[in-house]
Amino acid sequence: MFDEPKNNVVRIIKWFVLATLIGVVVGTLDALFLKALDASIRWRNTIPYFYLGLPLALYVVALLSRKVAPRHKDYSTDAVIHKINAYEPVSFISIVKGFFLSIFTMVTGGSAGKEAPCADVGAGISSLLARGLKMNLQDQRKLMICGVSAGFAGVFGVPISGALFGLEVLWVGHIFYEVMFPALVAGITSFQITSLLGVNYIYHPLHFVPVFSEKFFIKMIIAGMCFGLISVLFIEISKFMRVLFRYLVQRFHLFATCVIGGLLLIVIAYATSPLYLGLGLAGIDGPLSGAPLESPFGFLYKILTTSITFAAGGVGGIVTPIFFVGAQAGAMLSDFLAVDSATLAALGLVSVLAGCANTPLAASIMAIELFGADIAPYAAVSCVISFLVTGQQSVYPSQRISWDSGKTVDQHPAAPVNYGRRATDQTSTLPRKTLFKKAWREMTHHLIPHRTDKKS
Repeated sequence: MFDEPKNNVVRIIKWFVLATLIGVVVGTLDALFLKALDASIRWRNTIPYFYLGLPLALYVVALLSRKVAPRHKDYSTDAVIHKINAYEPVSFISIVKGFFLSIFTMVTGGSAGKEAPCADVGAGISSLLARGLKMNLQDQRKLMICGVSAGFAGVFGVPISGALFGLEVLWVGHIFYEVMFPALVAGITSFQITSLLGVNYIYHPLHFVPVFSEKFFIKMIIAGMCFGLISVLFIEISKFMRVLFRYLVQRFHLFATCVIGGLLLIVIAYATSPLYLGLGLAGIDGPLSGAPLESPFGFLYKILTTSITFAAGGVGGIVTPIFFVGAQAGAMLSDFLAVDSATLAALGLVSVLAGCANTPLAASIMAIELFGADIAPYAAVSCVISFLVTGQQSVYPSQRISWDSGKTVDQHPAAPVNYGRRATDQTSTLPRKTLFKKAWREMTHHLIPHRTDKKS
């Protein structure tokens, strides 16, 4: 019904109309989500020690996400990446679950981000529209990518880098240039709609602009390496927690596992600060404004709370916690490198994103959109080095990798792929006696990666 036209002008008009429609719809839903989240957090802040209910809250979220419509589990960015790469649709029920369960997770103190439900809404709405127009698999996939780009652009207020993030995060080493135009249109439109509806974003134009010199360039290289190592730490701790809590679910069942995760979060919050729970925007704004840190280990506390939240059943995004970790780590390194604290916090925010998500291009452009053009050369150096340090690792297990220094894949990105069941879905069929051994092997495989992969 809606086949790809052969004429280039007609094709451009077609995708402009579709991308604009996606941008308007996703931008409106993004604004609705962000306003609902802000109102819920304001109400939550009136309750002292709100995080004491985390054990029960995590259990409720885990129960609803796993037991209600259990086949519909596409409410995370990683799940959306998997669906797009597998040429599969995102269901409407997944959109609803991601929308409400993410808010509940963050309001009750779970350390999660706000981009996953918006990306899920974008991909899901685009998938519904594409199927309604009876588009072929290729065009359905393109429209879903536009939806993800619109979701990211609208939630963070970064129309260009948000659109590019949706392209770059799917396949490391391959950017879908054929989708770049509609993704940019969808991202810009979504940003304009959310801004029109009164959504406020984090913008911190930097006033510190050092003279570019060999000494400062070396400092940026060192900073990029540090941010890359912190990215690796984030990735590996997340993997370890997933393996550990997967074992606990099989050993002690879901309720006890959620209680253990919730109690761990309460202990961390009580021993340090509630700052490291929830959305954590204050932990991002502070370092970017040059404010002193509550603790030099704030980035590590946030890594732990985020990893535990997701492993124990929480639902939400991971990009906002990555921003928190990067900003805190940058401010922590400022004294050691003798660099302005706010500047290094800004570089850390985008560089840890580049390392964790393998998106150096989008992260470099995001630095310009958030902090001004003066930071561009420093951000580019730091982001690329952080990306190179993390190599084949990512916070998104479904992300596909194909670049010169890493492993390659056989399938061409334009060919539909049927992945079947994931290996992780088969864990529940293992006998309990062998489960711990499997978890230990998987954990050590992640923590000590094998480097024997050959180029295909």
